[in-house]
Amino acid sequence: MILGEEKNVRRKLNKINPEDTMVSLFIILFYISSIKTYRLLAVTGILVIIYSVITCEDKFFIRLTKPVIPFVLLMLLPIIIRLIVYRSLEDIDFTIIIVCKVLISSILLGTIVSKHSALYMVDGILNIGLPQIFNRILALTFRYFHMIDEDIKKGNKALISRGINERRGFSSLSIFGEWIGGFFLKSSNHSDMVFNAMKSRGFQGEGRNKKFNNKELILKSSMLALFLLAILVIDRKV
Repeated sequence: MILGEEKNVRRKLNKINPEDTMVSLFIILFYISSIKTYRLLAVTGILVIIYSVITCEDKFFIRLTKPVIPFVLLMLLPIIIRLIVYRSLEDIDFTIIIVCKVLISSILLGTIVSKHSALYMVDGILNIGLPQIFNRILALTFRYFHMIDEDIKKGNKALISRGINERRGFSSLSIFGEWIGGFFLKSSNHSDMVFNAMKSRGFQGEGRNKKFNNKELILKSSMLALFLLAILVIDRKV
């Protein structure tokens, strides 16, 4: 009874059902991945940035790209090497378009998480009615991620307090090896604890709706998909 009331209150606050948000997000991300021209990519990027600035309390939208910066650097590294060694910019268009798509998608995802929460997104995916195994993996990953993140922070703090930064060369490798080994052993223990705790609370890895039978959501998502598809077709012909 209490859980049902909390769910209703959360939905009233969010106004939009989480499954509606997630289906729309998947469609928009697929649309972004299908863009072929700089023109449409620029327009889409500007619209996403405007949406992010309006939605997020922190208007500095660049911070939302931090999770994908390592991937972007790896994508750009071959181009930089080729430019230095061979004085050539071959395939630069393809790489730049991929990088822009990644950055735009990161800003969009970061905005959605900032506006709602990661739990809201997980709730939306579970409500869609995906296969049971997918729901179980998703839920366990979400629950377990926070514990792993906390353990990494504690381990890093412990290493720093023991003077790991003062060591030079390969003298710190053995310490990192012991820490990583102990970390994975602890992770294994945590995984059993999390799974048993969720199982004792009746978790079966099933979505709230066993079938994707929300006719209103199907209609809205179909209209959105057709609209974005029309934009892609027009952009390629103009």
